[in-house]
Amino acid sequence: MPRYAYEAYDQHGTLKTGEIEAVSRQAALDALHRQGQFPLEISEARSTQAQPWWQREVLGSTTLPLADLGLLTREMATLIKADVPLDDTLRLVSLQPLMPTRTRGLMTGLFNRVREGAALSEALQHSNRVPEYYWRLVQAGEASGALGSVLDELAVLLERQIELRRQVVTALLYPLTLLVAALLALIVIVTVLLPTIVPLFKDAGATLPSTVQLMVDARDVIQRHWLVVLLVVAAVIAGAAAAARDQRVRLQKDQLLLKLPIVGRLIADRETARFARTLSTLTHNGVPVLEAVRITASVMQNSAFAVAAADIGERLKEGRVLSAPMVESGLFPELAIRLVGVGEQTGQLSTMLMQVATIYEATLQRQLARLMSLVT
Repeated sequence: MPRYAYEAYDQHGTLKTGEIEAVSRQAALDALHRQGQFPLEISEARSTQAQPWWQREVLGSTTLPLADLGLLTREMATLIKADVPLDDTLRLVSLQPLMPTRTRGLMTGLFNRVREGAALSEALQHSNRVPEYYWRLVQAGEASGALGSVLDELAVLLERQIELRRQVVTALLYPLTLLVAALLALIVIVTVLLPTIVPLFKDAGATLPSTVQLMVDARDVIQRHWLVVLLVVAAVIAGAAAAARDQRVRLQKDQLLLKLPIVGRLIADRETARFARTLSTLTHNGVPVLEAVRITASVMQNSAFAVAAADIGERLKEGRVLSAPMVESGLFPELAIRLVGVGEQTGQLSTMLMQVATIYEATLQRQLARLMSLVT
């Protein structure tokens, strides 16, 4: 959004200078008038020093990190439910001293657009820093007059996603630590221990054990052709990164992961819980089921589940119920499908979807605990 530098007199006749963010010059003038200032001169501000590298978004990402989004959502929900006006809420949240620069920039932009007369959902959509389901729910909250309650539900949704991600990372941390320790031990063996042991075998005229000989040969190849080995490793990494960006390759990879004995069950339970909780939150707050399913499909992390959710949306357009295409996808657990079917028959779909999310989040936690024990 453009920024405009201005000189203006306030209500006491004091000349002030500053910058304001607005969609146009006229919008900037209107915003200054609403603030009780009388512009003397206003012009589009020139970009100054480039943003420091440590404040730039990694890999060009524009979406706000999940942890930051969850924290500011909880703060906004608390203030709005305490009857603090929306513009004051945005201003207070943006003044938090420990807030990351990227989040502060978002809140400042939202504050300016709301002061110009835009709705919060419109400002969020224009910012392009939050997922679609986020501003859709805010829009539903504004329409129903229950913005504080909707933000509270959003905060719970984000906090559950953050907690599940934390548990997965924690479960992977120990095996990754063991793997790093094993690699370091192997490096010590090859670089320190082998040069000491090999001469002893040669002096005694004995043949090296096959395992030791294999490590010696591998060391010799790396020492003679280290540049070729380095180029091969770099090419493999680059090829893997390029393949990860290809949608077909990602879909095949995710489908393969779902077929693995233990990992597949973990992924299926995680995606089922994500699908149910997101869809329940959307439908509970008045988002139409067709639109809610489409938005939920964009939230899924596993490509196979994302394709299945999109296909469910297409089947709903044909007048079918939600549980039938869930069965046809072959991805959702039987219990989840049965509960969704009960919810459709009783008119309590949103409630049963939330129950499905609770069940499979608890199941995922138990499975992660067992996996940790197994890996240990």
